[in-house]
Amino acid sequence: MLRIRLRAKLTLGVCLVLVPLLGLLLLGIEEGYEMRRASLLNSMGQTATMAGLLIDASLGDAMRLAETLAVGAAGQDLRAGEFRRSLADLVRLREDLLNVAVFDVSGQPITSAMPWPETAEGILDRPYFQHVLQTKEAGVSPLIVGRRTKQPTVIAAAPILDATRKLVGVVTVSLRLDRVSQRMLDIELRPGQALFVTDSLGRLVLHTGRLESSWPERDLSGMPRIQEALSAGTPVLTTDFQGIFLKDSRIAALVPTPRQGWLVGVTWGTQEAFEELAGVRRLQLAAFTAISLLVLAGAYTLAAYLSGRASRLVEHARALGRGEWTPIPPSRLGTGDELDELTHAFNHMAAELKSERERRERFISAVAHDLKNLITPLTLATQLLGSPSRQTPEARERMLARLGRQTAGIERLVSDLLDVSRLQTGHFTLFRQPSDVAKVVRDVLEEQQEGAAGHVLVYEGPEHLGAEIDPDRVGQVLTNLVGNGIKYSPEGGTVTVALSQTADTVDLRVVDQGIGLQPQELQEVFAPYSRAVEARSIRGLGLGLYICRAIVEAHGGTIEARSEGRGRGTTFLVSLPRHPPGGAAT
Repeated sequence: MLRIRLRAKLTLGVCLVLVPLLGLLLLGIEEGYEMRRASLLNSMGQTATMAGLLIDASLGDAMRLAETLAVGAAGQDLRAGEFRRSLADLVRLREDLLNVAVFDVSGQPITSAMPWPETAEGILDRPYFQHVLQTKEAGVSPLIVGRRTKQPTVIAAAPILDATRKLVGVVTVSLRLDRVSQRMLDIELRPGQALFVTDSLGRLVLHTGRLESSWPERDLSGMPRIQEALSAGTPVLTTDFQGIFLKDSRIAALVPTPRQGWLVGVTWGTQEAFEELAGVRRLQLAAFTAISLLVLAGAYTLAAYLSGRASRLVEHARALGRGEWTPIPPSRLGTGDELDELTHAFNHMAAELKSERERRERFISAVAHDLKNLITPLTLATQLLGSPSRQTPEARERMLARLGRQTAGIERLVSDLLDVSRLQTGHFTLFRQPSDVAKVVRDVLEEQQEGAAGHVLVYEGPEHLGAEIDPDRVGQVLTNLVGNGIKYSPEGGTVTVALSQTADTVDLRVVDQGIGLQPQELQEVFAPYSRAVEARSIRGLGLGLYICRAIVEAHGGTIEARSEGRGRGTTFLVSLPRHPPGGAAT
């Protein structure tokens, strides 16, 4: 069977909890990076949208001017000198205008602010002119490089209609694109960004990154992203745009103008644009890596700490099984956690087992010693009795009496051991019967007085006191308490037994003038094999009070010890119910 150590289990368990959290953190870093990229492109899109509004405003202004002039030209002599002079004055006043001209429906010039060469061709072939002829509505041309001026321009054209709304001519306003471009240059861009403008056909009108004295006619309609934006008429935000001149990798926001359909693009070198974001991302990934390593190290350290503590507990448990009682040293951290509590509990258990073992060893030693003391006289007496010729009748009588006492001692010893066995196996029983407790007390005192000539035994209480008790067991309790009082009191000491009653209980108080008990010993003396320190030099097994408490509690009563300290004697208080619970004998 595959064996997985606790350290590996704990490490794996912690990792299974923390790794998903780290995965969410990494996902959050990537999502944050993508959000910042999108935010950057949206910001560029807003700049392009603002530039597009400026372009539409300039073109719209030129178209409105053409419409105003067309309305004013209706009904006038278009060839009159005054009309031409008014056009020339308008061009002089407006720096953004290159020319204002009037054409007939065949596209031939009628008059213009600037002199029109006689050899100049008409404009019938121009799409914007055809648009006005066909729709009788104003329009704006795409980028045009003037045939005469050779300058980039855009032309706004408006129809001249007579009273019957018959088309009689067309007014054209030539707008200088260099003036429009100047407005684009005023737009604030971030370092490294470039702005370009194309007309509705995709021809380059302006590029802030490469201004030239001679206008470069460059058709950008073949570039996929520009073609996509012009055909769809919606903004395109992309991170894979190819530079117009250097063919470098760039990000771009391509936004068509809402009215004229021109295209404004804001581009930025990919590396430069994302350098700051990439730096932040690298820092976040480095922090993520550090956190992951710390988490793994922390998981391993925690697992090593817990498994190390558990291993020490296992080692000491095995040592405990071998009979070694060395306590587990406390944790260096001293955190007071559950493992520390388990260690304290383990040490307490080991101390209790050690104490129990010592008590058992003392008990076995005491049993062996008592048996030896009892059996040795029996052996000698048996030998002496086997030689009747060497003894007088009086000596034989004394020897028989001594044999009786030794036999009774062995019987008491065996009885105590049997009682302990019955208590531990749950076979201890009582035989309750109506009894005179006062008589039981007097009988015990009389019996004990015979072997305690050097002590005074005193009874205080009524002549008779009835109760339902097991008289033999209660007598056993009194015999033990009085015997202890005699055993641990000095020669000539007094042992007093006081008997009293209440409505429900019989109360016994046994007072001696013996060695007394320390406060911590008042409860310990009722434990099996337990004896007061100063009493260990006196023969005994440490079972008497343990059996006394079991007998009293079996009656439903209580027993306690009181003492003012060493050398001040001990008082035992026994309280027994006068009748058993339910009134039935046990």
